[in-house]
Amino acid sequence: MVEDEEDLNEILQFNLESEGYQIDTAYSAEEALKKDLGVYQLILLDVMMGKISGFSLAQRIRKELHLEVPIIFLTARDTENDLLTGFNLGADDYITKPFSIRELQARVKVVLRRSKTIAVEEASNMLTIGEITLDQETKRLLLGDKKNRTYQKGI
Repeated sequence: MVEDEEDLNEILQFNLESEGYQIDTAYSAEEALKKDLGVYQLILLDVMMGKISGFSLAQRIRKELHLEVPIIFLTARDTENDLLTGFNLGADDYITKPFSIRELQARVKVVLRRSKTIAVEEASNMLTIGEITLDQETKRLLLGDKKNRTYQKGI
């Protein structure tokens, strides 16, 4: 969770942890960028923060770090343009402040369930033997973690 308001951070952390989630917090985008963001299953992200906004952080997560981790924006910015900007940057959900804790918990649950389903579907398309992996959907062979060549039927 990346939220610069300490009180809100504590309230959200307490309530989400009481639902069984493990929460790691950052109070700025700069602090979040020092973490290995690829290990998280979900990022809750405020938009209006210090030097780097939540929108800028989301853009870095998607474009520079190439991460597909789900993002839910939590923000006071409630115009249609803000909402569309959030979704265009790759948000999975956009919640405007003030919001209820129960609504947040429900939305977190849905986004995590959806992302888990996608991960299972992607994993089921992969066939791995040793260091060789075949993506059965795209017909790509991977050796170790490097894309090797495209498999073509009949060759």
